[in-house]
Amino acid sequence: MLDTRFFTFLVLCQTKSFTKTAEELHITQPAVSHHIKYLEEYYNVKLYTYVGKKFHLTTSGEVLYQFVSSFYTDSERIKEQLRQSNSASAMLRLGAEQSAGESFLPYLIISYLEKNPDCRMRIVTDNYNTLSQMLNDGELDFFLMDGIVSKTEHDYYELYHSSVVCVCSSMHPLAGKTVPIEEVYNNTLILGADKTPSRKRLESIFRDNHISTIHFHNHIEINNSLPLVKQLLLHNIGISFLYKSAVASELREGILQQIFIENYYEFHAYNLVSLHNSYFHANQIEFIKFCQDFLRQWDSDL
Repeated sequence: MLDTRFFTFLVLCQTKSFTKTAEELHITQPAVSHHIKYLEEYYNVKLYTYVGKKFHLTTSGEVLYQFVSSFYTDSERIKEQLRQSNSASAMLRLGAEQSAGESFLPYLIISYLEKNPDCRMRIVTDNYNTLSQMLNDGELDFFLMDGIVSKTEHDYYELYHSSVVCVCSSMHPLAGKTVPIEEVYNNTLILGADKTPSRKRLESIFRDNHISTIHFHNHIEINNSLPLVKQLLLHNIGISFLYKSAVASELREGILQQIFIENYYEFHAYNLVSLHNSYFHANQIEFIKFCQDFLRQWDSDL
């Protein structure tokens, strides 16, 4: 249970407005000011300042915000843990960005449940902003993401490195060959729809490698459907750039093959994100280590 003054400070950090904080908490604005003044006097620090008319936390305010935010989230999570204390099975609540959900996540979950058959799981796939908010609200224990986050907001643990590769049907004339990008341009490119996360990520990779989508013979745009992309590739409709982990089984079976592009380079890292300074961190170490061991083996099998 969070002290009322701490909760007022937490809401103020989110709204950045004394007026909006008062409205949200259904108290007067002088009461909000009194709560913040009490905290400043108790800790003998200045918690906020104004630059022009914009509210900003001081360095001390940022530190207190991280503490209060973590404490609030843990206090919400402890409710569920206490309700489960008489249950033989624990609940693991895991989020994942779509790229993880479409590649190794199903195999990781299967492997984990084989070793922990009594574990109950709640799994959510969504974008980073939604998953981050769910983590802050105590609705998730972790989430998997492609890339890194600021350690001042969350803790993250590197799990796995992989790469985005150019893939095609085993029947494609460039299958397994090393060629200049100009030869790849003569194909239909299967890619994500405009402004989708996968499309933005691909465009960033292309910029780094001086590749342009406009040079491809044709485009087929698909909105977040990896199975459909795979089916088009298997029927030799075109080529695509996909996470190697997302097509690992097809590459192993030989039904899809890689096109090796000269001077092309790209890799990414998956990270497991958890709440900063969480009380529950010690209990999460086992799952973090499991993920690292599983993905190390997964990578060696690719």
